[in-house]
Parts: sequence; C-alpha cells; structure tokens
Amino acid sequence: MSTRDNAIHLIQSTYYDGIDAGDMARAATALNPDIDWSHAQVWAHHGFVRAEPSGVKGRQAVHDFLAARVDQLREAQITHAIEDMVLEDGRGAFLGAVTGPDGTKKPFMVWFALTDGLIRRYDLRPL
Repeated sequence: MSTRDNAIHLIQSTYYDGIDAGDMARAATALNPDIDWSHAQVWAHHGFVRAEPSGVKGRQAVHDFLAARVDQLREAQITHAIEDMVLEDGRGAFLGAVTGPDGTKKPFMVWFALTDGLIRRYDLRPL
C-alpha cells in the first residue's frame, strides 16, 4: 500500500468513519499524541456556526472535543468523505465533503501533516 493509500485509510477509515459512527475513541487513534488540530464548521448544526474555527492541541483534547458532540453529530446525520488528496513527504492536503441526510454536500479542504504514521497537524476549512 502506498503512503497516500495509507493516509487515506488513516484519515477516512479510522478518523472520519469513526466520527461518523460516533466512535470517538476509534477516531482518536488516528491522531498523534501531540496533534495540532483546527476545525472550522462546514455544516451548521446545533448552534455550531459555519466557518468559526475551534482549535485544540493533543489527542485527548481532540477526543474530548469530539466526544462532547456525539449526540449532536448523530442527530445531524452527516458523513465525511475524502474526494481528492495530494501528499508529499508526510505533508498534504485534500478536498472533502460533508453529506447530509438529504444528500446535500458541503465541500471542505484540509491541510495535514503526518508524524510517526499518525496525523500530527489537521486544519479543516469550509470552501
């Protein structure tokens, strides 16, 4: 499996699929213990306003941030998907989309970096 395929598996299958399943412990296993994580809301729901970034540092802090939103994410019924990725020397970017229960898609872009096979930097912004 290529480095790009490994990154897609780590981000999509472990991180996003974990979040979409409400399994934040699984999602957090994709993260480096020292992750620098920044996320601007793509899909407005439950008082979370589109494009207002939240930022935290450390795997446990990201886990706690996500775990506090499990019920809200379940109710929103959104899913995350990578659509295209570029990666070189452990740093990359990808285009993705959040899809709602009615099939509506909202695009986003992520800049990321990998260290020791885990996500060390993650910056998501809506498009």
